[in-house]
Amino acid sequence: MIKQHARLLDELAAAGRLSEVWRPHFERVPRHEFVPEVAWFGWDNRVISRADEPEAWLDAAYADGPIVTQFDDGKVLPGGAPGLSPSSSLSMPRIVARMLDAAMIVDGMRVLEIGTGSGWSAALLADRLGDANVTSIEIDATILRAAQRALRQAGHAPTTVAADGTGGYAAHAPYDRVLATCSVYRVPPAWIAQTRPGGFIVTPWRLAMPSGLLVRLEVDEDGTASGPFVCPAWFMVTRNQRRSTDQVPMTGPALDGRTSLRRGEVFESESAQFAVAVLVPNCDQWTESGDAGVTVRLDDLASGSWAAVAYGDESGTDFAVRQGGPRRLWDEVEAAYAWWQDAGRPEYIRFGLTVDGATQRLWIDEPAAVVANL
Repeated sequence: MIKQHARLLDELAAAGRLSEVWRPHFERVPRHEFVPEVAWFGWDNRVISRADEPEAWLDAAYADGPIVTQFDDGKVLPGGAPGLSPSSSLSMPRIVARMLDAAMIVDGMRVLEIGTGSGWSAALLADRLGDANVTSIEIDATILRAAQRALRQAGHAPTTVAADGTGGYAAHAPYDRVLATCSVYRVPPAWIAQTRPGGFIVTPWRLAMPSGLLVRLEVDEDGTASGPFVCPAWFMVTRNQRRSTDQVPMTGPALDGRTSLRRGEVFESESAQFAVAVLVPNCDQWTESGDAGVTVRLDDLASGSWAAVAYGDESGTDFAVRQGGPRRLWDEVEAAYAWWQDAGRPEYIRFGLTVDGATQRLWIDEPAAVVANL
């Protein structure tokens, strides 16, 4: 085992991020065998090239960080400047290990993976369960071909399918586990239908307002699935559930006001932002920085509603708010934040999700305590 590989596994294990159950499989499935010759590394999307900088490329392969392998669905060539949106990647090793642990996999299980990507997770699963028990789906044919080559070279041959993963793969159903390496706003019914009762679906799940969490849903005999949120998990959204990137023009009649709610209280707290995102549905949020300082924007494209909070240098005690459209989005944010405070500032791990047909119910502490229907 090369030194970078050994160091990464030691660091993950020491931090409690790699279990003894999965460590042997991480040892036998080297990550660098699934890293393209040219890719983008880290949060700054720095280009890494095996030919030009072999040691830096290897260091990146065994850093606990993401490696983007595709931007804009392949419209951007590897090695060039990053595109607008990453569309395929190798996830952080700590997240891969956490997802595998969360799935509570035992020997002999049949697993469906949604999103083959580089093939690394599929190889880890195949190393644990055997090729015959692993099926992996990838929507992008180019990405899938690269993964198939990497899997063959690494000595693994799980079933790999070029298809939209939101439809699952009925030919090998039922599965004991469904694991998604892409995020969804709504859990596809096919995943539930193709999971045996008592089996689990483990998927990154999110809302319109930035808030990515990993959820583990147990499938019941009645066709519902329910379970808790496990940990933060930011993943690319599956292609057929992507939201529009259009913005609502700040035009028409507007209501001016002031707010004492600071940006960090809501948008820099994992649990507060999650609660607000649940209670202010279909609301996109982002931050703009300019000569006038920081502004938080909120949009609901469907209703044409918008809000803007001018935080400036954030040194004040109250801040200017403008809102337009039929929804008063900032008022909704303040009401949601007040609910979260009154509820005792619950952390995200107290929440869970139940999927029942086309309905998703968000609950706190137990499925009967419904917070919102989504």
